[in-house]
Amino acid sequence: MVTIKKKQFFFTITENLFEYKFKWTDLFLPVCYRGLRETNQQFYFGTKKYTKTIVLPLHNSIETTRASFSTTLKYDIKKGESEGIQCYFNKDIKVFFTFYNEFAKRKNLHIFDTSRMEEFNIPEWKCSFAVFNGDILVAHSYLEDKESGIVRLMESGSVRLNNQHQAKLIAYANKFLHYHDIKYFTEQGLQFYDFGGWDDLPGLLAFKQSFGAYPINVFNFYTYPYTLKEKIKELAVALKKK
Repeated sequence: MVTIKKKQFFFTITENLFEYKFKWTDLFLPVCYRGLRETNQQFYFGTKKYTKTIVLPLHNSIETTRASFSTTLKYDIKKGESEGIQCYFNKDIKVFFTFYNEFAKRKNLHIFDTSRMEEFNIPEWKCSFAVFNGDILVAHSYLEDKESGIVRLMESGSVRLNNQHQAKLIAYANKFLHYHDIKYFTEQGLQFYDFGGWDDLPGLLAFKQSFGAYPINVFNFYTYPYTLKEKIKELAVALKKK
């Protein structure tokens, strides 16, 4: 189980991923459990919300996994290799979020402040980069839970697209980086590569499925204090709009 502490308003939120472990403090504190698989386990004093995610099993060898990739994907990964793109992991959280925030600004996505870096300053967080001629083209961040065997993609960003040639290079880099990461997590003994997200654009969903990934049912579990916190948050937002 991966545990993240967040601060919202005057609340301290505990967010647990991939596994449910009841604590008596759940009766009084805003706690949520995300990305849970359906089991016969008993859940106490809270509510479930069902959703889906996209996963790629990592049970097979990387050669077998790569063989199941789509023809286009395998071609683009080879192009990434032949172009000389370098991929590696790096724990420098500041480098990642500086790069990602530039991407988020261009895409009108949420910009993460220093609190986000504090939340993810945990051993389970890691990031990877695809670099060409010393410049970062693409970056991914993950939460890795060796206990459950799940690694989940959290954020993904790329550099600005200046021209058609660079757009192709970045596409190669992104696919090559995913392959690099899948290979690494397979070698680490992880069981599932979770692409995250279900309400994706059709093109993005097809991209994930080109790796052989498929949707599974999961759910989130919220303690009653967490649900109350969410209602207070919604009320505060509504009052601001008036």
